[in-house]
Amino acid sequence: MATYSGESYECLFYTPSGEIGENAFESLRHKNVFRYRAKTIKSGDVVEVEIYPIWNTKVEAKAARAAESRAAQRALNRRNSAKTLARLVDNNFTKDDVCVYLTYADKGEWHDKKPILPDKKQARKHIRKFMRDVRAYRKRNGMSELKYVYVMEFFDGEGRKARAHHHIIMSGIDREVIKKLWKYGGIGERRLDPENYGNTLAGLVHYITKQPVDKQTKKWAASRNLKPPKVTIADTKLSKKQAERLAADVKAAAPTIFNKHFPDCELDECYVRSSEIVAGAYIYARMHKDYTVKWKG
Repeated sequence: MATYSGESYECLFYTPSGEIGENAFESLRHKNVFRYRAKTIKSGDVVEVEIYPIWNTKVEAKAARAAESRAAQRALNRRNSAKTLARLVDNNFTKDDVCVYLTYADKGEWHDKKPILPDKKQARKHIRKFMRDVRAYRKRNGMSELKYVYVMEFFDGEGRKARAHHHIIMSGIDREVIKKLWKYGGIGERRLDPENYGNTLAGLVHYITKQPVDKQTKKWAASRNLKPPKVTIADTKLSKKQAERLAADVKAAAPTIFNKHFPDCELDECYVRSSEIVAGAYIYARMHKDYTVKWKG
C-alpha cells in the first residue's frame, strides 16, 4: 500500500487540543489516516517526540500541498532551524560550559575612543577572530578542542534596531580570558544550567534566536565538531486511539502514554494540533532523563 507522510506539513496543524471540536475528532478518526509515525530525537538528557499522520491516499498530500503557503513554510523553517540549534546545544554542552554575551564599546569607554559601530560584515569578522583566538588559547594551554555556537544580533529585547552584539554558547573558559580576548567592548558570562528544566538550554537558545532579523543575520554558526542528536523512527509507537485520547485531554493522557514508552523520562511538555485542511493530528512531546527513576517504588 502506498502511503504519504504528513511530516512536511506541520504548519497546517494549527488548532490546539483545547479548541478541537467534534469535526476535528472526526478528522482524527478519518479512514485516510493509516497510522501515526513517531520521530524520537535524543539530545543529551533531552528526549523529544514528533508524531504526525501517515495517510493511505495521496488525496491528503495533494490537499496539503495546495493549502501550504510560502509564508507558513518560511515560519516553519525558522522554527525548525531553532529546533536544530537547540538540539545541538542540548547534545553537546553541559554545566561545565558557558554562555557569553559580547558587546561594543560606547563613547567614553576605553580611553575615550569613539563608539564602535560595526556593520554586519565587520561584526562577522570580529566574532570569527574572537573564536579563532579562543581556539588558539585552548590549544596553547592543553585544553580540549573548542566547541561553540554563536548568533549575531542587531536588535534589542523589544525588537528595535540596536548596536551589534553576539551571543555564544561554548566550551568552559575563565571570564578573565574572555575579557582579554574580546577587544571591542564589554562581556557578560555565566555557566550553563542544563539540569534546571524550568530554564533549559533550549530556553536559552530560544532567547538568543528570537529577535527579528534579516536574511544575512538570522543564520547561526557552529563548530564542526558538534555531535548531532540520535534520531529514530517508529510506526507503531502511538496508535490512532492514543492520538484521540491525547487530543481529548492532553494533560491527563500524556503522562501515562509517554511514561509507558519512555519509563526513564519525566514529561516536560506535550501538545496536540489538528488541521482544518488534512486528516489527523500533529503531536509534540518533550521529556528529560530522570536519573532517580531507578529508586522509585
